Amino acid sequence: MMHFIGFNREEEAEKWARKQIGIEHPVGFFRAISAVDEHDKFACVAVMTNFTSRNIDINVAIKDRNVVSPREAVLMFNEIFSYAFDTLRAARVTALSRGKNEKANKFIEHIGFKPEGVMRKAFKDDDLNIYGFLAEEFYSHAWYRGKNG
Repeated sequence: MMHFIGFNREEEAEKWARKQIGIEHPVGFFRAISAVDEHDKFACVAVMTNFTSRNIDINVAIKDRNVVSPREAVLMFNEIFSYAFDTLRAARVTALSRGKNEKANKFIEHIGFKPEGVMRKAFKDDDLNIYGFLAEEFYSHAWYRGKNG
């Protein structure tokens, strides 16, 4: 079972997520929000990078989808998007995923992101899918809990 830990252990979480996703180099400034399993090992980490006044990029790494409980996932994604839209006042969040990573692409769409495009041959062996999630989509989403949850 997964337990949401928020912004605790950010540096460790970012390194774990990079390894899971396959990103070799540090990402520069980031915020990482995460959840751990019953053994205090990372189960799900979302790393936010490339902050601008309009957009924040997000990468999500999940150890095992079966470990992610719906209740904890809702808490985690409400916290991520509340941070992006309420605290930072971003207009959108962008998710990027390898084209061949069907599980990640399905998950990204499941939590509310809309497909926006494909960067063909962004990787030597794969394309890069681009997804967007707007602030107004978050505030009207079925699992949005508002500032007072």
